[in-house]
Amino acid sequence: MIKAIQDYIRLYNKNPRPFQWVASADRIIRKVNKYKELQKHETNLAPRFCETMLVNIGRAFLMPTSRIKLALKVANKPPAKNAEATVRLAKPQGHSIRKKAGKHAAKASSTAKNKSVAKKPTRARSRAGPSQKAAGGIYQLDLSAFFPESITQREKWICLACVLDVFTRHMGLARTTAQIEIKRYAPPLAEVNAPETTRPYFIAQAPKDPCPYCGSPSKWQAKLSMYRIEGGKATDTVRRELVKSLPKLDNEFVVLEEKATQPHAFFEWLEKVSAGLDFDNPSWLREIGRHYLSRTEPKVDWSVKFGQIHAIRRSRRLESGWEVDSGRLFLAPVLFDELLLVHYLVSRSQKAGGLTLEGRYTLTELFLRLRKAGYLRAVGIDTHNPADALEQLLDHLSGGESSLKFHYIVDRRDFLEKLKALKLLNPPRQRAASDTLI
Repeated sequence: MIKAIQDYIRLYNKNPRPFQWVASADRIIRKVNKYKELQKHETNLAPRFCETMLVNIGRAFLMPTSRIKLALKVANKPPAKNAEATVRLAKPQGHSIRKKAGKHAAKASSTAKNKSVAKKPTRARSRAGPSQKAAGGIYQLDLSAFFPESITQREKWICLACVLDVFTRHMGLARTTAQIEIKRYAPPLAEVNAPETTRPYFIAQAPKDPCPYCGSPSKWQAKLSMYRIEGGKATDTVRRELVKSLPKLDNEFVVLEEKATQPHAFFEWLEKVSAGLDFDNPSWLREIGRHYLSRTEPKVDWSVKFGQIHAIRRSRRLESGWEVDSGRLFLAPVLFDELLLVHYLVSRSQKAGGLTLEGRYTLTELFLRLRKAGYLRAVGIDTHNPADALEQLLDHLSGGESSLKFHYIVDRRDFLEKLKALKLLNPPRQRAASDTLI
C-alpha cells in the first residue's frame, strides 16, 4: 500500500495539473437544499401490509407498545408457531374491552333514564340516514369543477382473501374480528404513493384474472380508487366544498393530506404529461402546449381552444397573455419562451438536445436563444453558465421553494361492498407460496 501511494505521488509530480473548482458556492448550496427537501418527502416504496395491519389492530385492541412489537415479531415466524402466541396476546385485551363495554352500557342506561327525551331525536336521525341515501341514489364523485392538470387519478386492487389469511391464519384472529378490522382499514400515504405493488395489492391485467399471490377468484378482489388534488388558490375552495359533500356513512371516502413543495409538484406533473408520448409524431408538441397552458391559465377551457387552432406562434405585438387569430394561437414572448423550455425538458432525454416548436436545441443553443430574446433578463437570470441558468429557470417555472399540499380522496365503496358480499363465504385455500408473508 505504501509503495503504491509513493508511486502515484512520484508519477503525478512529473506532470502536475492544478485543481480547478468549476461549481459555484450558490450552485452547491442549492443542490444540497434540494437533496434535503427530497429526503424530507421520501416515502417507503414497499410497505408491508401485514405489519401496518398489526399496528392498527394492536391500537384498536388497546395493546401496549411492547405487546404490538412482540406481535410483529411473532407474525414473522411460521404460522404454526405464532397463532397460539397471538391469541394469548389478544385475549386479555379482549376481556378488558368487554369489561369497558359493560361499564359504558351501564352508564348509557342510567343516562337514558334521566334524559329519555334527548334520545329520541338520535333514533330519528339514524332512521333518516338510509332513506336519504336511497332517495338520493348512488353518490357520484364529481371532479368537473377542478381544472384537469390539478387531478391525478389512480386505481389499486387488493385481494381480500390474502388480507383475511394474514388476519386469521398468521395473526390468529377470529373470522368476525378480522372482518371488523379489515372494514376499518384505510391505506396510509406510504401505500397510496408506492410505485410498486406488494401483497395484497396488485395490478389487474384482466377483469377475471385470479390473484397473483394466492390464486383466489375475482370475487375476492376489491378496487380502491384514489384521486389526488394539488393544493392552491385555484383548487382550495372547490376542494373544501367537495370534502363537505362526501358521504360520511361507514367512511366510504377517506381524505388524506401530504406536505410537498412547488418543485415536487411541477416535476411530478412533467412526468405525468410526458408518459406515453410518441416523439416521432410532431403532434406531441401541441399536446404538451395544451397541458402547460391549462396549468398556467386554469380558468380557460384549452381543450375547446385547441380544437379551433392549427398552429402556435410567438406574438410580436402582445406583451402578455395570448390571443387566437385565423386558427393560430399567438402567445406573448415570455409565455412562448416558457413553452419552448417545457418542450425541451420533456424531450431532452430522447436525442441530442430537446425538440421544441423552433426545432431541436442543445442546452447551450437554448441558453443563447433565451438570452438573445430577452427572456433571461425578463425573469431576472444574469448568469453566463447554461447549467446554472437551467437550474434557475426550473426554480422559476416550478414556483420556487414554497410549500403546498396534496389532498387525497380514497374511494372505499367497492372495497366495502365486496367485503360485505363475502362475509358468509369461506376464503379459498391459499397457495403454498403464500405461506410466506411478502
